[in-house]
Amino acid sequence: MATTAPPEMQHRHAVRILVVLATILAFLAIFTSWVDRQALDTNEWVNTSGKLLEDPVISDALATYAVNELYADVDVPRLLKKKLPPDLQPISSPVAAASRQFATQGAKQAFQTPQVLQLWKDANRVAHSAFVSVLKGDNTNVALSANGDVTLELRPIILQLAGQIGLQKQAAENLPADAGTIQVAKYKELGTARTVVRLIQGLAWFFTFGSLALFGLAAYLARGRRWVVVLGYGLGLVAAGLGAFAVRAALKGPFVDSLSATGAAKVPGQHVWDISTSLLQSIATEVIVYGLLFVVAAFLASPNPSAIGIRRSLAPTLRERPGLAWCVFTAVALIALIVFPPPGQRQLILSLVLIALAAFGLEALHRKTEREFPGTKRGDSIRAMRQRARRATTEAGRRMSSAINGLGHDDRHPDDARLDRLERLGELEEHGVLTEAEFREEKQRILTHG
Repeated sequence: MATTAPPEMQHRHAVRILVVLATILAFLAIFTSWVDRQALDTNEWVNTSGKLLEDPVISDALATYAVNELYADVDVPRLLKKKLPPDLQPISSPVAAASRQFATQGAKQAFQTPQVLQLWKDANRVAHSAFVSVLKGDNTNVALSANGDVTLELRPIILQLAGQIGLQKQAAENLPADAGTIQVAKYKELGTARTVVRLIQGLAWFFTFGSLALFGLAAYLARGRRWVVVLGYGLGLVAAGLGAFAVRAALKGPFVDSLSATGAAKVPGQHVWDISTSLLQSIATEVIVYGLLFVVAAFLASPNPSAIGIRRSLAPTLRERPGLAWCVFTAVALIALIVFPPPGQRQLILSLVLIALAAFGLEALHRKTEREFPGTKRGDSIRAMRQRARRATTEAGRRMSSAINGLGHDDRHPDDARLDRLERLGELEEHGVLTEAEFREEKQRILTHG
């Protein structure tokens, strides 16, 4: 008659497949969440753009661009020629070239000032708000370009820089309306962008909660071995986060190469990539932290002797004062939500789901300790530790005495026996069995009496 395998054995392969799929979805969720937040969260975009301008390499490149735009639309040599005396007018062009270098240096310094930084953030906020509004189909109160494109307007910054070199009036009169305009998205591409963004939003939700759903199903099927599933999923989350780090590093080179047509733009391109993907790094780090928490939870539920000792010490409190345990849990959860507030609806729901999983784990730990240690009282674990320490001390003393006594019993030649005893004595002192004082005393006894 055929025997029926236990349920955990029947579903062993299915559980493994579910954990692997959950890990893959977690890896994909990192990237879709990054794109979703970076593309549609205006505050996140403004924060990232501020970090970009605070980087000296990037701000210097933008300062050079702004000065080039200014000198391209304002005839500085002609203006200088009008202001210079007749005998100095022939040198107006060299003076203009020198003033351009001075303007570039001044622009680089100005881009590090709070005023220009605020103008930069305001320009990015307006452009990104317009971009998001158009993607969501609401462009009634959005300022777009004449052809419907979404643009980043840097004209106020160029005028600010012109004031640094005394050309603000001339720049205001001669700069065209589109000076310093950077195209963010073309009108013809907005329809495709709207579809892509909606797809990414849907995938971010699907990958995030699909991963948790597969983990929950695997844990349900693995009755009797659920701690193994928790361990596997935790390690999978750590692997997903490390994989995201690896992909970020691998894509840096191609991104910089595509962004920089010349070698001079390579370094700014590297800085742009590092800062613009800092949110991706942050999300991957969060996933790794979550994974480590799952690993810790799996360890607490495992048959490891150390974990059993921890459960034994927690059993009396969980049994006699469960309210205290739940109060501490609730306080930690609230502090985490306050200190690290979720930036969006999906992140808020994810945080609540993870808190619910942690609460389920706490209750499972409570029930497990009740089954394992029904009669354990508070203080039992401390007394057990003291007993183990006393037994270990007694055993160490016994071994030390036995080793020392063995030094005096040897039938070989006295000189050979004495040398062997000294070597063994040195080993005992090296391993900490003998103190330095005891070592010297025994050594003197061997040398004196053999």
